[in-house]
Amino acid sequence: MAPASRLAARLADLSHAQLLEIAAAGCEASTEVKNKADAILAAHKPLAQWAVEGVLLSSDLVPHLLAPLQLEDGAAAAVCSRWAEGWKATSEGRRRLRKVAFDFPQELLDTGSFSMAVIPGGDEQLVVRSDDTLRILDGDMICSTSLDLSVYADYGMAASEEFVYAGGGNRVRCLTHDGTEVANWQDPEYKVIGYPVLAPGGLLFCVLMAYEEDADEIVALDAQTLQLRYRFGLSLLNDTYEMAVVGEELFVCDYGNDRLQVFSLAGEHRRSITGEWKWPTALCVVKDRLYLVAREATRTANDNSQDGLRIFVLSLQGDILQVYTHPVVGQTFETLCYFDGKLLASVQNESDACVVGVVALLVA
Repeated sequence: MAPASRLAARLADLSHAQLLEIAAAGCEASTEVKNKADAILAAHKPLAQWAVEGVLLSSDLVPHLLAPLQLEDGAAAAVCSRWAEGWKATSEGRRRLRKVAFDFPQELLDTGSFSMAVIPGGDEQLVVRSDDTLRILDGDMICSTSLDLSVYADYGMAASEEFVYAGGGNRVRCLTHDGTEVANWQDPEYKVIGYPVLAPGGLLFCVLMAYEEDADEIVALDAQTLQLRYRFGLSLLNDTYEMAVVGEELFVCDYGNDRLQVFSLAGEHRRSITGEWKWPTALCVVKDRLYLVAREATRTANDNSQDGLRIFVLSLQGDILQVYTHPVVGQTFETLCYFDGKLLASVQNESDACVVGVVALLVA
């Protein structure tokens, strides 16, 4: 038996996967073997016409090379300028917020004080504070727990799988889901504290709201004990509103300075973000996008009629990807929350500052 025949006999006993491994190794080791393989493939398995015309005969291979990549916002620009231009040109269709039906309990509306937070986990729950009552709702908007918070002012909430954090007055309080207070922290100078947000590493960030002659500040507390760890941002913030944690960074609505301030979780200032918006008040992060409630592109000193009409969808670098405008005249967006795959936005009447609805926007 000739050597080639003996080799063929041995190869015949191998599996398809083993033959594939040998063939690939042979093609990589020898240009002659690779050319022979190309000739065999051309004869027995020719390329589809679309591949010949659209790829082999194309003057621009960039789309074919990059199309399989799963890119996040901002990553396209790091690949190449051509891809970044195409990504931006098609972003409107891919990123449009779309209003969907959402049956929010009417008895929680028509209120002057309103905030939301989400209890994470496999079965998310929505925490809603309406005036002096805090309620925990399931995905069907059925209330499982109702707590009286009449002794607390309402300056936002945060929630974990164990606790609810209520900011307001000169304290932030840590409560179990049945309303038992397990810890609280008070600023030594009795400043108003609010807008709590949880972060990795067992941290709870809160805003210390300054008196007129002072500047705002951010405190980092231990999320279990509410013991003070450190403070930062004292000279950088003016009239601070909501915050959001994005990975290892903290994004802060610096309302008085018309910008977002970005800090590391250790309190180091990293950058400022400005744009075609003014007076940022509400902020929510979903994956690699920021959702911001702010002013219109222009403002006047004595005119607040445009406040909160739009939600700006931003990349983490601050590029505007989308703008969603509230369709009802005389109503504005107040606060944001991401729940059950939807961006929830509370809606307020401008005339009486009364919350009258919650809009659900599907996040693409």
